[in-house]
Amino acid sequence: MKIFNKSAWKKVKLGDIFNLQMGKTPLRENKLYWDKGEHNWVSISDMNFSEKYLFSTKEKITDIAVKESGIKLIPKNTVIMSFKLSIGKVKIVKEDIYSNEAIMAFIPKENFFIDKNFLYYCLKSLKWNEGINKAVKGLTLNKNLISQKEIFLPDLAIQKEIANNLDGIDNLLELRKKQLIYLKELSKSLFIKFNKNGVEKQLDEVADIIMGQSPLSQSYNIDKKGLPFYQGKTEFGDMYIKESNIYCNSPIKIAEKNDILMSVRAPVGDVNIAIHKSCIGRGLASIRAKKIDYLYLFYLLKEQKTRIEKMGVGSTFKAINKNNISSLKMSIVEMNKQNKIKKYLILTEKLSFEIEKSIKEAQNLYNSLMNKYFD
Repeated sequence: MKIFNKSAWKKVKLGDIFNLQMGKTPLRENKLYWDKGEHNWVSISDMNFSEKYLFSTKEKITDIAVKESGIKLIPKNTVIMSFKLSIGKVKIVKEDIYSNEAIMAFIPKENFFIDKNFLYYCLKSLKWNEGINKAVKGLTLNKNLISQKEIFLPDLAIQKEIANNLDGIDNLLELRKKQLIYLKELSKSLFIKFNKNGVEKQLDEVADIIMGQSPLSQSYNIDKKGLPFYQGKTEFGDMYIKESNIYCNSPIKIAEKNDILMSVRAPVGDVNIAIHKSCIGRGLASIRAKKIDYLYLFYLLKEQKTRIEKMGVGSTFKAINKNNISSLKMSIVEMNKQNKIKKYLILTEKLSFEIEKSIKEAQNLYNSLMNKYFD
């Protein structure tokens, strides 16, 4: 990859090269400003998505609001950034647009040229910790602080090359994330499709439930003496629990390999599969399949998470007990159908794993390039 001579880049203040334009909120009480509005109006909630471009907004304002409030237009292809409450979220607007007072628009000054995509990544790279004010309602910057912020600016050709490099990785990340969402939706639909016409049974009819219990603290160690110890869901992965750094040489409650581990104290209902014999604390329950395939049971319990969450009781934090888990009723199909469901879902899990691996690699490369170009 090309090495840039960053010593030749110009140091400039944002206020020297941009007209910084803040928006405003037309009077909420005036329905003529909001009813059947046709002009896009950006607020923080529109900035909370990973996509680079902003095409439309949740709220819209009317012609009357524009004329009477004095709100200024943000031209399409302008870079905008949130600078109050949620600081540093950046978008490029693809339509003429208006914004509230928490959004700053970076409009290049006359006869000054900067690649909008380069600016997008440059603003995302900036660390705004210095100069942040702790306002009553949260963290906030102001126009002067943004104006004084310095960036290094290469010539336009290099700006475009840097932006193209980052765009390639950014587009790949967005594609992979969409693929991951699709696979999760596919897994759910496959489970619903094949898990039909089962027999309703209580969980304790097909599995043994072992509630965790925390051993004496002096039995904990990091020398791998005894069994790996899990207190709660901290080490949960997507499907299999991760290795623990803590061991216990006097375990009280034990989970066996391939037991389903369920989080029973806030948060409630998350499940993972044990990768080896281990000691479990009071934040977990071990569910040991006896008349059911353990992988099918894992997916079955995963689908029941919302129901299990609703069982939780407690004022400080939600928790469930053995009776809640044991009495959980589920429709369970015969073993040949269980195997069919398991076969499809294992395939989607493998594909999801590969995509997540690709996302992690692409994210690492993205972070590396951002550091290279902007640190």
